[in-house]
Amino acid sequence: MATSNSKSRRKLIKSVVCPHCWNEFAPEDALWISEAPALLGDYKLGETERVRFLPTEYDARGAAVDAKGYSCKDLACPRCHLKLPACALDSPALFMSIVGAPASGKSYYLASSTFMLRSSLASKFRLNFLDGDPEMNAKLSSYETMQFVANSSELVKIEKTQEFGGDLYNTVLIGDQSVTFPQPFVFLAAPGAGHPNEGKEDVASRMICLYDNAGESYLPTKGADLASNPVTRHLAQCKCLFFLYDPTQDPRFRKACREVSKDPQVYDDSGMRVSTLRQDSVFAETAKRVRAHNNIPSYQKFDRPLVVIVSKADVWRRLVPSLDLNVEPVAPFKYRDFNVCALRNDVVRHASQLTRNMLMKYAPEFISSVESFASDVVYIPVSATGVSPVVDQNDAEKSGGFRASEIRPIWIDVPMIYAISRLTKGLIVTVDKDGKA
Repeated sequence: MATSNSKSRRKLIKSVVCPHCWNEFAPEDALWISEAPALLGDYKLGETERVRFLPTEYDARGAAVDAKGYSCKDLACPRCHLKLPACALDSPALFMSIVGAPASGKSYYLASSTFMLRSSLASKFRLNFLDGDPEMNAKLSSYETMQFVANSSELVKIEKTQEFGGDLYNTVLIGDQSVTFPQPFVFLAAPGAGHPNEGKEDVASRMICLYDNAGESYLPTKGADLASNPVTRHLAQCKCLFFLYDPTQDPRFRKACREVSKDPQVYDDSGMRVSTLRQDSVFAETAKRVRAHNNIPSYQKFDRPLVVIVSKADVWRRLVPSLDLNVEPVAPFKYRDFNVCALRNDVVRHASQLTRNMLMKYAPEFISSVESFASDVVYIPVSATGVSPVVDQNDAEKSGGFRASEIRPIWIDVPMIYAISRLTKGLIVTVDKDGKA
């Protein structure tokens, strides 16, 4: 791949991992996507997609020139031919897998967390959190808009994620086999103005890849996770595993919560969608796949961070009176002459212990499954909305939605802030209870 000889010459990483098919390749092997309107029909993607090609000619800016003489701007993976975000070639990838049972609220969690991260990382940590490619993130951005930007009088109800098909999946031809891959959401985390690594973006920046699979994709069913449908095989690449545990899906929690909450999600006759699946079984299937794809023996523990995101904290928080989610887990900090914020590990760990104690009381089999698999576990309470859903017995389409004007997420950005602090050096500062980095 050619680059300009100017002072702004692009610095490429040594090895690229495709966020679609997880193929690893050298950056010079990336394909270019033709710009000429006449060059339609890619043999892997179909007749409506522009041709992918290895260039033989470049313009003065270092961009490839297609067969019709058009300068090109977009790149594609040499294996799956799907479009790559520009940052894939110059920023190492951090794959983070978000897993949960059906109806656990992963889409609400993702939309709330990424929306809040855009502002909290910039304002508190001087860390830019940007769309790696707006087109690839379009679905997630639409969810963010529904919850935080659209008409506040409307009820927000995110559609259920489909197990296959739709705009969260891409089907390509690999050899003679049609293969379906999940659509990644890609972000660039890069030092901004006032960050301790300002000016070192070329070495400090990271491409963060997230996925929103349907909960059904993680069930231990026949035909799941096939080579022709590897929609959960990002688990092989994950540097941090997020498991979203929804207490309102457990009848024991619902019974306990009815003593402290009037939220309709804890009442069996509310008409709310409730899964009858055991979440420890979903986790066990996930753990099995992580072991298989990473070749981890059964006697060895997963040694990367496992973040158990315990959702809907606004519903169950009164079960743990000593858990104060009004305490900010982020504090101002002076680091190498830079005024930034730091993540307070003591606050996160205290909340984690209290949350774990609650889970041990009501769902000990889940704790057993989690801690027999991973050696580095933290339990983080969150709420994607901070409010109860509206139940309308006369309108099933509206029932279960949230009024946008009332949405107030709780600790929703903490899991990702914690993960970034663990997986990178210098992007997010952490401090202990004594205020030491």
